[in-house]
Amino acid sequence: MLARSMTESEIAQQLNVDQTTVSRDKKAIKEESQQFVFNLAKSDLSFYFKQRLDSLEQAKRKAWDICENTSDETINTDKVKLLSLKLIIAADEAAIKLLSEGPLMLTMQSMEDRLSQVEAVENVE
Repeated sequence: MLARSMTESEIAQQLNVDQTTVSRDKKAIKEESQQFVFNLAKSDLSFYFKQRLDSLEQAKRKAWDICENTSDETINTDKVKLLSLKLIIAADEAAIKLLSEGPLMLTMQSMEDRLSQVEAVENVE
């Protein structure tokens, strides 16, 4: 009935229940749906984090290989080594940023959802 855009009053009338019952049930459905989406995002986000961290580790390994195995015959050997080390540092910084901001983004999204719920309740009252 909600999917058909019926109002709480219309739903209550059709089900022969009080509007407060419909309102309470609607709130419970929203919370359950939001929790489902939040949990889904968390699990997908964890997978995404793992992929990114693995990619960063691969880049670091390759950079270390280049840095340690650069022969004297290579043009600008020191420059290649320094660029490899710079890549290693950048990969570490990216990993730290990913790990520190990811959970924060989930928390902020959760707080925004809760704020929206509070505002919606205030608007109904």
